[in-house]
Amino acid sequence: MSSEAIRPSTLDGIKRLAKLLKTERGIKYLPALDEAAQLAGFQNFRHARNVLRATPKSGRPRPGHRIFLTAYWKSREDGTSGRETLTIELSAQWGDLITPLQLQNHRALVHFRSEGPDHLALEPLLGTQSEARRAVCAAARALHFMDATKLRPSKSHSRAYPGGRSSNAIPGRDHYSIWYDRETKRYLFVDEPYEKAVDGKVQEREAWAKRHGFAIIKPKWAGMYAPDIGSRLYLVADEKKGIPLGPIAAALDKLPVPIIEDSWEGESASMMPFFVSPGTIAKAAAAKEKPKLPRKSSGQRNSVGYVQTFVGPQRRPKGRMPVEAHAQVGRLLKSVLVATYHRKGVYNRVNAIRGELDEWTQREYDRAELPSEQFFELYYHESGSTFSRSLTETERARHVESLGQAKDLLGEHYPDSPPLRTLLKKVDAAVKSLQSWV
Repeated sequence: MSSEAIRPSTLDGIKRLAKLLKTERGIKYLPALDEAAQLAGFQNFRHARNVLRATPKSGRPRPGHRIFLTAYWKSREDGTSGRETLTIELSAQWGDLITPLQLQNHRALVHFRSEGPDHLALEPLLGTQSEARRAVCAAARALHFMDATKLRPSKSHSRAYPGGRSSNAIPGRDHYSIWYDRETKRYLFVDEPYEKAVDGKVQEREAWAKRHGFAIIKPKWAGMYAPDIGSRLYLVADEKKGIPLGPIAAALDKLPVPIIEDSWEGESASMMPFFVSPGTIAKAAAAKEKPKLPRKSSGQRNSVGYVQTFVGPQRRPKGRMPVEAHAQVGRLLKSVLVATYHRKGVYNRVNAIRGELDEWTQREYDRAELPSEQFFELYYHESGSTFSRSLTETERARHVESLGQAKDLLGEHYPDSPPLRTLLKKVDAAVKSLQSWV
C-alpha cells in the first residue's frame, strides 16, 4: 500500500507514517512528521499533537484546570490594602506549561512565584488596587498564550534574529518576547508594538522580512502586552528555520478576548488572611497523610567537604538541590532582603544564608549544566530595595512566610546534616528578629 493512502488517526500512527515517508522519500524526520499529519487531515504535526492530546479515547474533552493568580497591594497614600485574585481555565496546570525558573523569562510573570500546583502569586507588594489587577491580567494573558501555543518563553534572543544579531531585528519592534518549542528546537519572535507606532513602517517591515527570509503574521487575537491601550501582537519567524506561523495564529485566534482590567471578574478581598488555593490545601493534606520514612543517619556521612577561597575547609550537604528549587529559594530570600535593609538582625542573616547557598550551588553544578548568567541570577541581583525602617504586621507576616517556605524547600531537597541544620538555625534566627521588629 502506498504511504499516501494511509490515514492515521493517532499520534503513534502519524509517527509510524512519518518514519515510512522518511525512508521512502529520503527526507528528514521533522518535515516527514508534518507531511504525515497533513495526510491525517491536520495542518501540521503540532496541530495534530494538540488536538489528539486534548481529546481522550471517549471523544469527550478533558476538564480544564483552574489556575489562581494573586497580587497584594497597599496604598501609600491612605494605607488601604487588599488582595486581587483572578481564576482562569487552562488545559493543564501551570507547572506543565512553564517551570518556576522560566517564569523569569517573561515580563508579565517574572515577579510571580509558585504558591501551589494551581496558584501563582505576585511577590512584591503593589501600590494600588489597579496596579494589582493589571499585573494579574497581564499574567493571565501570558498563560493563555502559552496554553494555546504550548511554547515557552526564552532569553535566547539571538536565536530569533536574522544571523543571530539584534542589529538585524525587525524595524519598529517594541515590547517583544522570545518563545521556544521544546520538541522542534525552533524559535519565535513575538512583537507587540503600539499599532499606531508601526502604521508608517508596514512597507519597511515587509521589505525587512523579504530581505531576511522571514514571515510576519498579525493574528486576530490582540495580544499580551497592553491590548486595552493599543498594542497589537505580531508573530515573526524565519520561514525555513523558525516556528511555522499559521498554526500558531490559528490557535491564538481561538482564544477569548484578552483579559484586561476594565473587564475585571476576579475576587477583591482583604489582604489578610493570605489566599490559599484548593490545590495547595490538597497537596498539604496529601503530604500529611503520606507515611514518613525513617530519616537516614544525620552525621557527617550526609555531608561532603570543600575548600572555600579565603575561608578554608567547609562542609555542605551531600547531593544537590534542583536548579529550579535554588531559583525559588533565591527569590524568597531576595524578597526579604529588599525589605529589611535597616533590620540587620534579619538582613545580615539572610545575606549570609544566600552567600552559603551560592557557594553550595557552585559545587553542585558545573558551567555546562548552569551557565554563569543563570547562576548569578539565582541568589543575587535583587532590585527594588525599600530601605524601610519599619514594616507593618502584615508585611512582617508575609516575609516570615517567605522564610518558612525557603526553609521547607531546603529541608525537602537536602539530607539532614550538620551544615543544613546550621543553615536552618540562621533562618530561624532571622524569623525571630523579623517578628520582633516593630
